[in-house]
Amino acid sequence: MSSFSAAWLALREPFDIAARDDGLANSFLAQVAQGAQTGPVVDLGAGTGSNISRLGNLAAKLGHQLSWRHVDNDGDLLAVARQRFNGDSSLSIEQLDITLALDAALQGASAVTCAALLDLVSAAWINQLADRLASGRLPLLALLSYDGRMQWSLADASDAVLAQAFHRDMLSDKGFGPALGPDAAFALKAALGERGAITQLRDSYWRIAASDSAMLTAMNASLSAAAFSAAIGPERSAIAAWSARRAHQIAAGEVSLVVGHQELLATWP
Repeated sequence: MSSFSAAWLALREPFDIAARDDGLANSFLAQVAQGAQTGPVVDLGAGTGSNISRLGNLAAKLGHQLSWRHVDNDGDLLAVARQRFNGDSSLSIEQLDITLALDAALQGASAVTCAALLDLVSAAWINQLADRLASGRLPLLALLSYDGRMQWSLADASDAVLAQAFHRDMLSDKGFGPALGPDAAFALKAALGERGAITQLRDSYWRIAASDSAMLTAMNASLSAAAFSAAIGPERSAIAAWSARRAHQIAAGEVSLVVGHQELLATWP
């Protein structure tokens, strides 16, 4: 599975929180609290624990007492999570590779959640997850799945070149097989619907203001690096020039960025 640095996850966390739809999260938490199953809520690809932290705070405000299982395979991120949740008896942290050990990760679960994961996974893994959720009738909350929408406040002649190459990179193997990228949330919604789930899909957005220069700089670097790695022929020079222009605009405080995501809630009748 592709790895992410703790520094990047910390930088993006406030934008993740601002983008999230607490209505779906509250519905998910109520469903879990009212359900017959008593196991933990399992957060797949949990990283440094941002998703559990946010959902745990929401659950507490609603008066729900839930237990959590934090699952990731990156030792560095798990070390940060252990420090973050030190002394929290409601949470267990497990190092598992969910590309190989999804059954183990979901053993005894009462519900499943994930954030910024689905766009990395393959169609085969989506179907495997849908099968496990259906067999256990487990509610799912899947947050912050990138859906292909990216809008800079100032258009650039090479935006389409950048996007095409970036999305080409997104479809490469991130450890699960060929990734679904921007189609992943829609594919999981369809797969769960075919298995009888009740699904809701909603838009959410990163809104990165011109004043958020550190995040914009990181986005410029990551987008252009990923796009360049998948670029073909003259796309490379166009992407390099695009990145230089964006860097100048970011430094001058001239540009902002909106990035689209999907949030998926699935429950069972």
